Amino acid sequence: MHSLPPGMTRLLVLLAALVFIGGFGWLTVSAISEQGISAAGVLSIFILVLLVVGIVGSLRNPPR
Repeated sequence: MHSLPPGMTRLLVLLAALVFIGGFGWLTVSAISEQGISAAGVLSIFILVLLVVGIVGSLRNPPR
């Protein structure tokens, strides 16, 4: 069994992470639209922004 090239593996992990973040973002938006803005909604948005910045930043810059 052969493994994927490192660049392809990083791309697949990035895409999987973005799919999960997109799903959590959709759930956050739907909850805010149903219940209105709340402290939990603001906290959720803040956490999503932290995840996006951390995951995308680390996966776009390969190790040295």
